[in-house]
Amino acid sequence: MKKDNLKLLILGSFSLAYYFVGDGNPNVLFLYIGIIFLLITFITEVFPYLSQIKRFSKAELETIDLMTGLEFEKYMAFLLEKNGYLKVKVTQSYGDQGIDIIAQKNDLNFGFQCKRWKKNVGNKAIQEVHAGIGYYSLDRAIVITNSYFTKPAKQLAEKLDVELWDRKNLIKFLEDYKKLKGRRASLKPFLETISRLLKV
Repeated sequence: MKKDNLKLLILGSFSLAYYFVGDGNPNVLFLYIGIIFLLITFITEVFPYLSQIKRFSKAELETIDLMTGLEFEKYMAFLLEKNGYLKVKVTQSYGDQGIDIIAQKNDLNFGFQCKRWKKNVGNKAIQEVHAGIGYYSLDRAIVITNSYFTKPAKQLAEKLDVELWDRKNLIKFLEDYKKLKGRRASLKPFLETISRLLKV
């Protein structure tokens, strides 16, 4: 949560608390201030998140190619979560020790480095993600790109046991997500019917 929003949340909560537990003669102004501050906090925190989820759920490869590096990291975290990874967390932007995303699957800890690039990804990304394995106590390290990898990067990754996901893998990941989304959509009427029957 942003600092300004946190301040508004605290002020709004105190205003409402004072109105309800105050000196016995509450001023309605505190109620309105509390409600307004909490609404502003909710709108500025939740709406951007919801619009990002909506945008991510409709993203195509062309959209991904236009993302910033940070957007690509957040998008990959979204995609990993939708494809069955648990405890997905984007690390801090600076000093991330070569790991952009941490996630779990099948009782293994994964570290991902994300490269939204126009050119092919070289050795540096492999070296960075390999360095992050020990720092974050990871079982596997993966570099994801919307592009491809250079030959030396592939050789180094094989030597260091770092997995590489290039544009082809990303396309497959997107297709898997769309299939999963399609299956959920086809189950929706069935689940709604079951829900209605259970209420009767």
